[in-house]
Amino acid sequence: MFNTPISKYFWEINVYNIPIAIVFGFSAGLVYGLIIFCSVGIFLGLLSFKYFKNNEYYMYYNLGFTKNTLLKKIFIRNLIIATIIFISVIITK
Repeated sequence: MFNTPISKYFWEINVYNIPIAIVFGFSAGLVYGLIIFCSVGIFLGLLSFKYFKNNEYYMYYNLGFTKNTLLKKIFIRNLIIATIIFISVIITK
């Protein structure tokens, strides 16, 4: 399921990010849920990952990925996903 280290890290961060974004999405609306998914949720996911799986950063560092590189790649992927969802919701209305 995880072909690359980036996709594994993407899933590990979004395991914490997606439930937070869904709660905000249901309580405040879809747009706010997507904004949380793209911004604050990533940082909450990073804090959770650092707390629960901090030792895995050594694996990523040995593979040539720094924390900043991982963060940039996750941010771009989440931004693309949120944009696709937002555009598809606008088109279907």
